[in-house]
Order: sequence, then structure tokens, then C-alpha cells
Amino acid sequence: MPDLEQYDYQRYAILFVDDEEKTRKYFRRLFGDKFRILEAGDGVEALDVFRRHASEIGIIVTDQRMPNETGVGFLSKIAGDYPDIIKILSTAFSDIDAAIGSVNDGGIFRYITKPWDIPQLEVTLRRAMEFFSVKRERDALLSAKMQAMGNVLMSSRLAAFSLAPVCAGIKVDRAGEAVASFIKIGVSGRTNQDTGNAGLRSPDWGKLHDRQVELASALERELPLALQVDGLQARTTALATAFESAGTGRVAVAPSGDASRLSSDADPAPVLIDVLLGRSDDTTATRASVKTLAALMAVYDAGGSVRRVRGAGLLLDVVVAPVKPAAAAGAETARWLFDDDLLISSALGLI
Repeated sequence: MPDLEQYDYQRYAILFVDDEEKTRKYFRRLFGDKFRILEAGDGVEALDVFRRHASEIGIIVTDQRMPNETGVGFLSKIAGDYPDIIKILSTAFSDIDAAIGSVNDGGIFRYITKPWDIPQLEVTLRRAMEFFSVKRERDALLSAKMQAMGNVLMSSRLAAFSLAPVCAGIKVDRAGEAVASFIKIGVSGRTNQDTGNAGLRSPDWGKLHDRQVELASALERELPLALQVDGLQARTTALATAFESAGTGRVAVAPSGDASRLSSDADPAPVLIDVLLGRSDDTTATRASVKTLAALMAVYDAGGSVRRVRGAGLLLDVVVAPVKPAAAAGAETARWLFDDDLLISSALGLI
């Protein structure tokens, strides 16, 4: 038998619902030192208390016969949205047949008859809280595993944008680095107030698949046009024009030491990343995102490298990248995919 003290019985609260004040006091006196207890006098009040403390509650113990709302009536209103909360119905022996008949309506875990068998009731509450705690921990672990799996799948989908030109037979160098840079630029532009990550933790993979196939096809059409521009400086200017088309207003291009600096008061990069990550299917944003990614790939193909500079708005430096031994396009993409888990986690809002 497990050690009772290994569980924190006050980590989650018990919501006790009974219309008799003396019964509520009696329950609190019996179990208040072992459990954290919230109270309500009827089903209507219980629903209000529950809505305010839903994240804290692990067990609901409710009387069946109450004015305004029965116990089962109250439980049936939350059963669909909160199936994991342990629901215990307290009922007089004379009402036991009706209570049993209503068990499925409220997703009731167990019923107890009045007058209570105190030792047995304490054991029931302990076991219920243990069950809820273990299930909550199990669900958290499962969620983390599913999130990690989703993270890997999303990484593969982002990397596919650098494989798209390879599969289309478009000769372009350092495509993987360009895609990684595009993600970093967008992620670095996010603020602590940015939201909208919930859908990416459990995305609609079928919809996302169709969306990203569409984006990869658009990239195959746009990239040859970007590669027609000759030379790093001209491609840097084309990148600035692509950002302008994304709604930044004018993007200035100026020398900055050995680099060219792109600057604008507005920053569309996070929105452009949202398109690649499936957050947005806005037509204008889609066109701008694909055009900007293609222009960035062209810069990297010409031997450039782009890094974001801290500051308000959009501030990018385009520099000549150090010469590295040539690598096959597939190997280069695989290296980015394998090495940048933290980058992808950040892009998905998971860290």
C-alpha cells in the first residue's frame, strides 16, 4: 500500500455543495485540516464558484436534493467540459434509486449515502484525490510528449521549404541557412505579449499539410524570379523591396561597415513567419511571405548572410558570409533540421 503522505492532498481543492450550513460546517471540521475546501449552498452558487476556481478543483462532492438546482443538474452542466474532475454525489438512502439512475448524466465517479460513514468517506476522498492527481500528472506527461512530437513534425515541415527548390530542380545554394534565418528574424521580432500559439500545440495537421504544400508550390514559382537578380547588392535591395511589399512602408538600405543595413519603423517579420507556420492564410500576407523568403534565399545564394540587430522596428544587417566547404543541399538542410530544435521550439512559442 502506498504511503499516504506521498500525496499532497491540498494541491487541488474539494468543492463541497450542500444547502444546509451545518452540514457544510461539519464537512469542513471533519476534513478541513486534510484537504483544501471550497463551499457552495446550492447548484447555482456552486456553478459560480466552480467557474471562478475550475483550475484549482480536483473533486466535487455535492448533495442531490437542493433548492434551485439538484446536484446532478449542476454536475451535468460541467461534465462535458471537465470530464476529469472527480464527481461524488451525496444522497439520502431514500433517494438512492434516483441517484443511481442519474449517475451517467453528471459523469459521477461515486455516490455516498447519508448519514456518512466518516472513515469510509475519508478513504473515498483520499483515493479520489490520488486518482485525480495521478491522472493529471499522466496527462501532463502525455501532453509534453505529444508537444515534442508535434515540434519534430513542424521542424520537418519548415525544413521542407529549403528542400522545395532541390525537388524542383532549381539551383540555389545555402537554402537551409536562408530558411533558418527567415525563422530567426521572425521569432526575434516577437514581443512577450504575442499570443496565438495554442493552435500550434495541437494543429490541424491535414489543413496545415495542404497549406504548406500550397506555400512550397508558390516558392517554386517565386524563387527563379528572385535568382534572376544579379549580385549580392542588387539582391539585398530586392530583399528590402520584398519587405516593403509586406507592409513595412519604406525600407532604407544603407552601408554599415562591411554590411548593408536594412531598416524600417515597422516590422512585418513575425506576421510573415505566421504564414509559414500555418497561423495565417491571408492572401496578401501569403504573397508577401513567399516573396520575402525567395528574396532571402537569393541573398544567401549570392554569398550573403542576414542577421537581426536589436532595436525598434525592422533592423537587419546583410554581410558577406565566411566561405565554407561546399555541402550537398540535402545534407545542409538535414544539418539545420537536426541542430536547431531550440529555434523551432521558440518559433512555435513552446519556450
